[in-house]
Amino acid sequence: MMIQKNISLKPFNTFQVEANAAFFADIRQPSDIAEALEFAHDNSLPILILGGGSNFLFTKNFPGIVLHINTKGIEYLGEENDKAYLKVQAGTVWEDLLDYAMKEGFYGLENLTLIPGKVGSAPIQNIGAYGIELKDVFHSLEAIDLNSGLNQTFTLAECQFGYRQSIFKSSHKGHYLITSVTFALSKNFHPHLDYKDVKEFFEGQLPIAISPQALREAIRQIRLKKLPEVGKIGSAGSFFKNPVISEDTFQSLLTDFPHLTSFKVPEGIKISAAWLISHCGWKGYRQGDAGVWPQQPLVLVNYGKASGEEILRLANKIIQSVEDRFHIHLESEVNII
Repeated sequence: MMIQKNISLKPFNTFQVEANAAFFADIRQPSDIAEALEFAHDNSLPILILGGGSNFLFTKNFPGIVLHINTKGIEYLGEENDKAYLKVQAGTVWEDLLDYAMKEGFYGLENLTLIPGKVGSAPIQNIGAYGIELKDVFHSLEAIDLNSGLNQTFTLAECQFGYRQSIFKSSHKGHYLITSVTFALSKNFHPHLDYKDVKEFFEGQLPIAISPQALREAIRQIRLKKLPEVGKIGSAGSFFKNPVISEDTFQSLLTDFPHLTSFKVPEGIKISAAWLISHCGWKGYRQGDAGVWPQQPLVLVNYGKASGEEILRLANKIIQSVEDRFHIHLESEVNII
């Protein structure tokens, strides 16, 4: 493996913003990790783990070493009762995993179709879409401690998954490199149709008549209607989390905003961030090449030459306007560098 110097990160982030890494290592096998970590420690360099680059906004150059994870492979571990277990290398493209699972007759991932990125980053923010989260199909993961270089296994409970959250975004943030994820998929197909858009797509059809291929195609069509196509317009998917508020706060808001879109969750009431942003007038907004996607205001976009700083300034303006009007603070799903 060759460690490169002063490498542009524009091809490695889906926002397509310009930023450079002082050092860059393309990780294709386990021995590359040890070599890159040794180089980082010998030179006292900060380390950034980068997969598909679909959850990063670079606002400046990175002064350390970027480890670009390209380890690939899917290993069938066996079955137990209704479950089939797949161990997937971190650099495997997420959509490639879904293709494999569908071909082999292993189910549970269909609602997560077209999520950009690689497998290793999926547990970090507990990716989710259309009523399903990663934790619903997760068994365990293996990771390397960036300080000691030792391997460690994390179970479902140890990952402390929450809404777009895990231990790797809190107490363990920046301390581990996820090398593989083991999934527990179902051998029997049970379509998840609770999400409003999905339910409307299949209106009038019995769940038993819906095939896994049909569900995956439905999710694909729903996403493509709402979201910019990755690679054509720079974005990182949903930029903001849907905020969760207390029942009392929600009831107070309903007095002034009776049509506020909301969902009950164990932690309280989840509010649609898209609704909040739209009702602050941001939907379709554009300043220069930084903008808010017209079909889905959760998505910030780079129409061409926007810098990371310009996109971040837009995000902060949106956060402030929502706070001023609704007294709700929006949080970013995206890692700001």
